[in-house]
Amino acid sequence: MPTYNDYGIILNSYDLGESDRILNIYTKENGLVRAVVKGARKTLSKFSGKVDQLSCCYFHFASGKNLDTVCDCEQVNSFSLLRSNLICLTSAVLFLEIVSNFAHEDEHDSHHIYDLLYVSLNRLQISPNPDLESISFISKFLSLHGYKPQFETCVSCAAKTDLKPALSGSYPYSSILGGILCSNCSGTINSKSVNSQTLNILLNAGRDIPIEQLYNKQSLNNQNKNIRSVLELLREHLDVRAKNKIKSFDLVFSL
Repeated sequence: MPTYNDYGIILNSYDLGESDRILNIYTKENGLVRAVVKGARKTLSKFSGKVDQLSCCYFHFASGKNLDTVCDCEQVNSFSLLRSNLICLTSAVLFLEIVSNFAHEDEHDSHHIYDLLYVSLNRLQISPNPDLESISFISKFLSLHGYKPQFETCVSCAAKTDLKPALSGSYPYSSILGGILCSNCSGTINSKSVNSQTLNILLNAGRDIPIEQLYNKQSLNNQNKNIRSVLELLREHLDVRAKNKIKSFDLVFSL
């Protein structure tokens, strides 16, 4: 039976039989891997505490016809700080669900998504604002998949948009098409009005700049409403493109 090793983060799991567990793992080199862990639910299992959701491990797999088998694993990071903070943990679960909804087996360039997920979870552990970290993660994730919202030109007719987020005002945005509309197209295409402050947060989200350099504490407090508006916009953007609607957003908005 062929074997292989890979780093992976456990997206979710479910029980199989009396003591086994099936894991959905996003791996660095192989994309989504579905694997069974035999005896994982036994009290004295060698996998106890290692194969929970969110755990990052170095896995030793045996290839199978329908499911691979986890022969052994070494935990690399349990993201323990996330598990002790409900708000951060909820955002982490959101990250996992988003990745799961777009993941495929033998995914091309999966190491980019894996690295983004790993780094984002680590940043989330010490973040003063989980919502902004969520916006940053989602924006980079969408960019890697080619689904980044379009701002420079009209998403319908490609006309140049007069986007000036530093100024006050609002702009028509289509979640279905995924970007800003010009004044002509906004009259015929369903859209929502998005204020310039919200767009400014979105434009900065994909930049690899520490949050504290973009917003001081006072401005961050003033921006909380706009930050949630960005998350709602990204939720609509993802729901159009994901395999299933991202349910974890409900938990994020409830906190």
